[in-house]
Amino acid sequence: MPSISNMLGLIEKVDSPYITVHQDRCALVRNRHADCLRCAEACTSDCIRYDEQAEQLVVQPELCIGCGTCATVCPTCCLEAHHPNDTQLIEQGRAAAAAAQGTCTIACGALLSAAAGLYDPDKVVRVECLGRIEESVLTLMQSEGAKTVLVHGSCAECEHRCGWEMLQKVLDTERALLEAWGQPMEVHVSTKLPGITRANDDNAFDKAKRQALEQSGKEAARVGGVLAEFAVAEATGEQFSPQKTKNYVKVMSDGTLPHFLPDRRERLLDALASFGDPEDVMMSTRLWGHVIIDTDVCQSCRMCAVFCPTGALRKFGEDEGPGSVFGVEHYPGDCVKCRSCEKICPAGAITISEEVFAREMFAGATDSYQMKPVPVKRSQAHTIWKLQQTLCNTDQVYER
Repeated sequence: MPSISNMLGLIEKVDSPYITVHQDRCALVRNRHADCLRCAEACTSDCIRYDEQAEQLVVQPELCIGCGTCATVCPTCCLEAHHPNDTQLIEQGRAAAAAAQGTCTIACGALLSAAAGLYDPDKVVRVECLGRIEESVLTLMQSEGAKTVLVHGSCAECEHRCGWEMLQKVLDTERALLEAWGQPMEVHVSTKLPGITRANDDNAFDKAKRQALEQSGKEAARVGGVLAEFAVAEATGEQFSPQKTKNYVKVMSDGTLPHFLPDRRERLLDALASFGDPEDVMMSTRLWGHVIIDTDVCQSCRMCAVFCPTGALRKFGEDEGPGSVFGVEHYPGDCVKCRSCEKICPAGAITISEEVFAREMFAGATDSYQMKPVPVKRSQAHTIWKLQQTLCNTDQVYER
């Protein structure tokens, strides 16, 4: 498993015109005991991969195709796609729906390249791979009255088929969410472009050709930018590094690392709110988890709250000895199911439930876990002496 020392200088290598890396959000950067490798598991081009034999993460940014699948799977939005970015994708989807009588068609680049001249580019959104699509975009389009059609090529034969597998997980979550909100699923998957997107004028081929040339120009610029970084690094003998590595993050006043709730999470909740309140049912999705803390096993260290990336786990009170009230509050609505808390807990007191109550999650309900005072506080005067007294269950241990 990658250690904190190499993750700080490793994950940032993915940073390119395709992807922005916010490494302070990465679970492995925040704590070396986390084991999230979802970006490596989902990467469609082996730009990010885990070497089983060497037991280390390998990053080769020159292999990135800008599909954005890693950004879709990343629970903390450490990776942010720019090909297109979320805002551009939503605006393009709205424009396509407006031009095609309410049908938002999103298609993979390979299929659109093969169909150049046969469709109206104003009515189709192009992404390199459908693995780029995530739930907030689909839900937002449906909340605005659009029907979304996702068009793919021969995914089974495509070398980037990991993106298709990611799309299936997104669709499963979308289906569960809309079912909980009592909504039909207006998202369809097809191997053919809808008839509404057919080119109907003589200028369609020229328009598609211009779009293809513009796309090629953007691709060349992006690739050229990455290759230029490598060329400069090779010529100067320096290690390739797109951005300056931050070796530390300033903690907040309560002793926890900074929190960040992904914009797409808020966008998704806002879109769901337009459907009203959900039914009082449990749902299982890739996006939310319910943290359960066994307070009988818990050591009261509250490291789970210290390293939680979104603030779904937050401290309350302080351990001031017997009678003090302190512990951790859990906000399921803010949980992104990164599983960091589960992996870093030294006592193994945390488990993550796959299911959450839709109504409680949407209403912002919380769980409060009150913890027991720590018998001996660490990093203080006489800590070792007091620990020995506790371990030996006697006060007949003296310090000289």
